[in-house]
Amino acid sequence: MKVWKAKGKIELNFNGYDFKIKPGDKFLFADDVFNLLPEPIKSAFEQAHSVLPPFYRGENLNGKTLLVIAQAAIGDALCMTPALREIKKRYPEMTLNVTISGKAKPVLEGLSYIDNLFPMPIPFKEVAKADYIVKVIEMVNAPQFDNLSLVDYYLWKLYIYKTEKETPDVLIDQAVLAEMKEAFDKIREASGGKKVLLFHYLASSVHRTLPPRLLKEIEDLIWNEYVPVICSMPEEDITVETALDAYGIRAANLSVFMKDIRYLIASVALSDAVITADTATLHIAAGLEKPTVLITGPVDAELRTSNYPTVIPVSPNYIGQTCVAPCMKHATTEPCIEAQVKRQFYSPCIESIPPKIIYFALNDAKLLTEKDYEKPNKCIVCDFEGEIPLFELINSSRVFECPSCGLQFTHPMKVMDYEKTYEKKYGDLLNFGSGLAYESYQNIEDEKIEVEKWSRVPRFNVLLPILSQVSKGKLLDIGCSTGFFMLIAKKIGFEVYGMEASEKAVNIATDKFKLNVVKAMSFDELPEEYKLSYDVITAFEVLEHVHAPSEFLEDIYSLLADRGILILSCPPFYKFENTAKGYRKYKWWYNDYPPHHVTRWKPWTLHYALKKVGFSEVHIFTEPLLPGTVFEGVVPLSFQLKLPDEKIINIDANTTRGIVAETLKPLYLNSRLLGNFQYAIAVKGRSLINFEEIIKKAIKYSAIEIIWGRGDKA
Repeated sequence: MKVWKAKGKIELNFNGYDFKIKPGDKFLFADDVFNLLPEPIKSAFEQAHSVLPPFYRGENLNGKTLLVIAQAAIGDALCMTPALREIKKRYPEMTLNVTISGKAKPVLEGLSYIDNLFPMPIPFKEVAKADYIVKVIEMVNAPQFDNLSLVDYYLWKLYIYKTEKETPDVLIDQAVLAEMKEAFDKIREASGGKKVLLFHYLASSVHRTLPPRLLKEIEDLIWNEYVPVICSMPEEDITVETALDAYGIRAANLSVFMKDIRYLIASVALSDAVITADTATLHIAAGLEKPTVLITGPVDAELRTSNYPTVIPVSPNYIGQTCVAPCMKHATTEPCIEAQVKRQFYSPCIESIPPKIIYFALNDAKLLTEKDYEKPNKCIVCDFEGEIPLFELINSSRVFECPSCGLQFTHPMKVMDYEKTYEKKYGDLLNFGSGLAYESYQNIEDEKIEVEKWSRVPRFNVLLPILSQVSKGKLLDIGCSTGFFMLIAKKIGFEVYGMEASEKAVNIATDKFKLNVVKAMSFDELPEEYKLSYDVITAFEVLEHVHAPSEFLEDIYSLLADRGILILSCPPFYKFENTAKGYRKYKWWYNDYPPHHVTRWKPWTLHYALKKVGFSEVHIFTEPLLPGTVFEGVVPLSFQLKLPDEKIINIDANTTRGIVAETLKPLYLNSRLLGNFQYAIAVKGRSLINFEEIIKKAIKYSAIEIIWGRGDKA
């Protein structure tokens, strides 16, 4: 930003304001705002050298004037309000002034905590009156802006790191509301009393806009409950009408009523739910606490929705020829590169989202707005009693997080029908995830091939060095599926037994491989000949399915012989992807949600649970971090490399991917907690094995074997 002085008299309408400027008047411009001036007007200014007030660094503001220098689109202005509200709440004796574009001014006018709204550019005399300034202009493509949600960005800039309410303040013009209510009442009456769903499928950039075909498919799914309406701004209306006609979309088009942002706000207020690709509509809906689904592919949805308790973000799990979603490109003037490669207009990542996912997300968003719902009063692992906050709502289930031990668990618990799962007959999100392996478990071959195949899988390969050190004896595999791990253990020298919930899987294990496997959902259902004293008990990806985990672990403890060993695995909360991106909610493609998974385990939660039931030694680790896993958490970028001789080399994303993978090889061999499956080894009594030493070696051996192979070719 720079201060510019008028060389002569200037009158212009610019950035939503009328300016009458006298010679010598000075204005503070954001650089990108100054660049919007017509060339003749630019030449009518000369740069002035003026001293700005100091930047705010968290000082006490009572009795002081703070100037927040913003330009702001409508959505940005809405996202400023939590920070502005909170700063005035903390320092009620301060004067709070804000510069803003004319387009965004209506969403800030009338807010009681803002003392003065000034135009952008702002007369320098108003700047000079401030004791401190905060600069929130020229943000886009700055790393600070790109890696925080909009709400968090403004909170951070004002040195406010947390506020009780982080949703925007949205003022509703009552006259406009009354005007729009007539239209909405007529729509409800004509539809037979249906609810109204506001669609805003157009975004400010082509590559973030929803394909009309997707709009049509969503409309068909919600038609029995909702009548959809489209409330796009006037400049978008021609494209709306074309899309409605071309795809036979039945939505009522109210775009003709949208004279300005006040009309969109009123329309959101009158709607029962919202589906949007447009972020301004998102911020309005979140501020009005409407059940909302944000659909986004190019931009990480968490950066738009993490502050909003009534919004479900839906993102694709897309890997294309030129990109991996999210590409983090905020704005393009034409279709994205991936779309151009595929010779299409709309972004392929957004097109990859199944319409039913959006429908299920809408159902979940409705549940998020419920104020009264059943809450747990006690943690199912550590017995903590008190307020247990809601972490996520997914697949019509609520997941809570214990503030004492960190366990995430479903309440109320939902029972999984494993026979239905094996046959893929679930009519919810479970039909769309890539994590359900029940179908692949049934594609079995002969015993030798099965042992070889599963021994190469990272989560079992890492166990081979560990199992080699354990005394061979009776081994019980809980949730043994079709018996693939039992075959490995039998080859190593164990006397193997298995229990499994699915009759179909039991039949494969017993008929195909002649294994000792029994159908049982609990230890009480085990036949007497299976209630033995076991030297090793294994439970791979079972704990997250168990509704009473403490009792489950107690039963395992009682079945183990003295110095017996439990080896269990479960999805890791802190795998590399989650660590790189933060735990992203509503990851519908991983099936890490009810009724498939009813608990989630952090390392210390798992350690605590095992110690609580009596295990004397507990060791937590994961399978090795592998190259492919890294690229689930980071997106490789293309860039230009400038050599000393000034020659420029273009490095594409695939080359970057290879460089990153090679550079991180030491991490693959040494990471203890970043892999895709989390393990616990728990010992009953005193162990004679140095498990810490063998775990370190197991991770190294497994990483080397999986990445480079055994090198056994002749």
